[in-house]
Amino acid sequence: PPTPAPATAPGPAEEPPVPAPAPVAVEQWGLEWEDLENLEFEVDGEAVRLLDGQAAVSSAGASEDRYTLQNRVTQGDLNGDGHDDVVAHIVMASAGTGVFHLLVPVIDDGQGGAARHPVLLGDRVVVEGIEVHDAMVEVSMLDRTPEESFTVISLRKTLAIDFSGPVPSVLVRRSEPLVSLPQPGPELAAVDIRFDPGAIGAIVAGSIEFRQRQAYTVHIAEGQVFTATLDAPLGLWLEVRLGDHVLVSGSQKRQQVQAELPATGLWEVEVISTHAEPAPYRLSIEALPFGVSPTPVPQPLPSGTPDEPAPAAGAVSDRSSQDGVPVIYLTFDDGPHPVHTPQVLEVLARHSAKATFFVVGSLVETYPRTVQRIVDEGHTLANHTWNHENLAGLPREAFDDTVGRTQALLGSRGTDCLRPPYGSTDAFTREWAAELGLEVQTWDFSPEDWLQPPAEEIAQGLIDNARDGAVFLLHDGGGPRTQTVLGLDTALQALTDLGYRFEPLCV
Repeated sequence: PPTPAPATAPGPAEEPPVPAPAPVAVEQWGLEWEDLENLEFEVDGEAVRLLDGQAAVSSAGASEDRYTLQNRVTQGDLNGDGHDDVVAHIVMASAGTGVFHLLVPVIDDGQGGAARHPVLLGDRVVVEGIEVHDAMVEVSMLDRTPEESFTVISLRKTLAIDFSGPVPSVLVRRSEPLVSLPQPGPELAAVDIRFDPGAIGAIVAGSIEFRQRQAYTVHIAEGQVFTATLDAPLGLWLEVRLGDHVLVSGSQKRQQVQAELPATGLWEVEVISTHAEPAPYRLSIEALPFGVSPTPVPQPLPSGTPDEPAPAAGAVSDRSSQDGVPVIYLTFDDGPHPVHTPQVLEVLARHSAKATFFVVGSLVETYPRTVQRIVDEGHTLANHTWNHENLAGLPREAFDDTVGRTQALLGSRGTDCLRPPYGSTDAFTREWAAELGLEVQTWDFSPEDWLQPPAEEIAQGLIDNARDGAVFLLHDGGGPRTQTVLGLDTALQALTDLGYRFEPLCV
């Protein structure tokens, strides 16, 4: 609003005012939103011209990079001329390679603005804020360490960018682990876990947003063997604590925790998300009661068997028997487990069956006697990573660490097979595995026993999908496996009566 003229006291008549000079044309300063929506700038020598805030640039007709102006723009004097310039935030979606965040400085030249050399903030990052202070641009963003998957956000960074020179300079002022920072928004209510009568564990499922924490509480006594297993994409981690005592921190990036608990109380198991998008998960919690023997095996289920197996679904395996006796290859993932693996071994021994156990390296280190029993009873060992990591999207250094570390621990006892957790692979998995001397092995059928269906369903699924050369996937770890043990016993008896024999997949 116009400023009112100050009041004056009465006095002698004033002299006539001096005529105002004729108006002089001046340059019009100030960038408009339309200027940014039609901005032209260069990326790697390629001219990009926005039209209504969008642009598509093709490379030899094979792929297309799409540029989108974001609503977040920041004003401030970048070159010291007293006029506000603009920092535009632009996202480039590159076909098959990533989602790159760019900052483009636009200097107000009075003619719609002149774009200077952009700065790449990163691929699939989260930009929290952009500010201008004393001709410097400060960016607050969420990023990851170089060895982590693109799905994982693990760091908060503050960048200081100087656009005054011919080439921008970028300085990282701060970098903090995300899991150590306060979480935004209201906390999710904790969920109390109660085991069913006679059960030693429970499974819960849910979905979690980026930077949320979901706590589950369970009462466990000192000395009990406790296991928590998280079936989730990379970026979801476990934290286990009792009050101020932290058994495993989220900063350790673990998806499986197994320990003899040092105190009695209401333990809290938290699922922490540093995954860039909402993600589903399944959490298995197990606490072995005192005095549980590691070797008892449930009695077989009374059930009838069909006269002959139903035709199996899927492609025919090329591993069929060469001697006329049909063979099924039994494989077990996610162990060893101090209770369920011995139970599986008892069932296999009763039916003269041999199998391959795809073991998790960290559990091999924890239960070496169980691993040695697997070998002593004529079964074979194969690689299932160190901590059940999802290999799809894993950088090479992390891939070599989780797979190579497990293979080194197995030593001469290990075979040259690798089974990726969740069966998840990308374009590099087989190539990198081969360079480590390993062959990726999947399966033909699984009764999805990780979901804990009734033993009757597990058994019937195995029987219905039996055929010469079939590879079956079951689990001896990763959660309560009582139904798996019961269903396996019933199925092996039925399949033995049908003339099948059972061999390890990897030798």
